[in-house]
Amino acid sequence: MARIRPFKGIRYDRAKVGSLDAVAAPPYDVISPEEEQRYYAQHPSNVIRLILPKANGSKYENAAECLDDWLSAGILTQDKEPCLYACEEEFEVGGRRKKRLGFTCLVRLEDYESRTVLPHENVLAGPREDRLHLIRATRANFDSVFGLHADGRVEKILRLFLAGLPDASAVNKDGVRTNVWRISDTEAIEAAAQILADEPIVIADGHHRYSAALAYRDEVRARTKVPDPDAPHEYVMMTLVSLEDDGLMVLPTHRLVRNLGNLHAAAFTSRLGEFFEIRESADRLMETVASAGGHVLGMHLSGKSYILRLRPESAIDTPGSDALKRLDVSVLHSLILEKLLGIGEHNLSAQSNLSYTRDHGEALRSVDRGEYQIAFLMNAPEVEEIRAVAAAGDRMPQKSTFFYPKLLTGLVMRVMPRLVASC
Repeated sequence: MARIRPFKGIRYDRAKVGSLDAVAAPPYDVISPEEEQRYYAQHPSNVIRLILPKANGSKYENAAECLDDWLSAGILTQDKEPCLYACEEEFEVGGRRKKRLGFTCLVRLEDYESRTVLPHENVLAGPREDRLHLIRATRANFDSVFGLHADGRVEKILRLFLAGLPDASAVNKDGVRTNVWRISDTEAIEAAAQILADEPIVIADGHHRYSAALAYRDEVRARTKVPDPDAPHEYVMMTLVSLEDDGLMVLPTHRLVRNLGNLHAAAFTSRLGEFFEIRESADRLMETVASAGGHVLGMHLSGKSYILRLRPESAIDTPGSDALKRLDVSVLHSLILEKLLGIGEHNLSAQSNLSYTRDHGEALRSVDRGEYQIAFLMNAPEVEEIRAVAAAGDRMPQKSTFFYPKLLTGLVMRVMPRLVASC
């Protein structure tokens, strides 16, 4: 089902830039304005200038000009052989050291209807258009899409090539080390391709990037008289990890609600009681939510914290499969945000009422400071739940998952033929 191929990656020349720690960055969509400025100041060749170019003039053309300059100056160079790029991340979660192994390749773009590449989250028009403008200007993939597959045999192939020193290595601000090894062995590449030929891919992260690549492909197809199914625009850079990998981690993303007008806490809590069993929580709200199990949410408003447990008789009145309806995020969005607070799809698209955070402590403090009216604390969905939703053809609300760690941007990139030789 999935078609993968090696490519000639674009990588920093360490002789020109020094430590790769200084030039790498997280994906564009998790960088705060404060972090953006820090990465700009960190190194004159930091990849931030490609993924979040400054808006003096045409920011997308600025990225393309910067890319041209770095390629001409040898700051970025292209590998001579098509490769797969084994990618191992070492990190710590909850005091435990973990490793996650995957590989970066090109994946043939498939319409979602084909069920070869499966999304699990909705996308917003604005971020998709932003990434599409960047692809048009640069003909490049800087941030990798993150995909999941079900066959653990690929990992065994990758481990055959991890014995030597990595070809690239960097540590991010959270202490996550990413090591990359080039794999140019044609037999190994073909073996991996054959294994994945029978596998669908679930998008874990990068839905906007993938959707933008699809749109760009369709634009180029419309201008092409003789279609070429192997043309560069038919593929996107993707990093694939097995669902069986022990290092596959999903962390929760909490919801912050604002702009509700005169919210009456007592009346709202009373209405919640129609659907949830409610009890006050004195402290350690997130720990209580994490240990409770089942459809349980944490809520903080007007200086008080609550545990909300879905009543067995409460129905989730929303289209979709049982896999989607069972998710805590579906319970929150359908019963509370939409039904009780009137925050529907239009409000979510306009981003007028809802913000997101991974820091549960900051979520509570932001309500106490009066910046938001309500905080809802969530448990993360299980990987198998995400897979089941995608397999059913459903989409979760945006920001339903946070796979940790995020892929590091800048160690391997991909440029299409406008600037350098074809991949």
